[in-house]
Amino acid sequence: MMKSTGNNFSCFLLLFGSALLSSLLVPTHGRSEEERVRKYHQLNHTWPPESYVPDTAGWRKLFEHRLRQVEEIQNRGDRFEGYAQALAAGVLQQNFTEHGFGLGRAPEPLVEDMRRAIREGVAKGPRLESHINAITEPRPWFIDRPDLTKRVLDELQQYSEGWAGFPLTPVTAYGFRLYRNTSRLHVHVDKTETHVISFILHIDSSDDAEPWPILIEDFHGSTYRKH
Repeated sequence: MMKSTGNNFSCFLLLFGSALLSSLLVPTHGRSEEERVRKYHQLNHTWPPESYVPDTAGWRKLFEHRLRQVEEIQNRGDRFEGYAQALAAGVLQQNFTEHGFGLGRAPEPLVEDMRRAIREGVAKGPRLESHINAITEPRPWFIDRPDLTKRVLDELQQYSEGWAGFPLTPVTAYGFRLYRNTSRLHVHVDKTETHVISFILHIDSSDDAEPWPILIEDFHGSTYRKH
């Protein structure tokens, strides 16, 4: 992530953690609304959900509020997407840790190499990242260094496996994204097909950058501000 003033910048490599064990979408091609409702009751589904994962008081309160927010979305497609994301995060996904997030420090040689690559990339002129709905303009800059993102996968796998407590298969490392001044990354749910265990890796900041907090919700419904 990144923030900048003029040609100055603050950067993170996005890599964090959610978990997936089942898929939310079930094809219902050709069914009428009456048939879908009948099938819904045959499967003994209830609304709103009777339990959450994990079923703590804080997590339940958080997602009951989130579902009420989604209900107010006017666009049907956006409302469906909101329900899909909320139910995936609050009901379907398995959790592997007590709080859902942790803090650690990456190996310093790797961080130094990434920091040097970012400074060189900014000096040469980074490209604009493609539009992403969860990010408010201005669009972040982006520096492509697949050699270093591969190193991230290789060298940080032991941290993710140690945190989760079981072997993992590396999938992807996305970066380097450089957020600019007034950019905002909104609360969102990562892709459940790939982001079972993941990291946000802060790499560098411009010399005049102010602390830019990341807001994280834990499994007890508490929100933390991490700089």
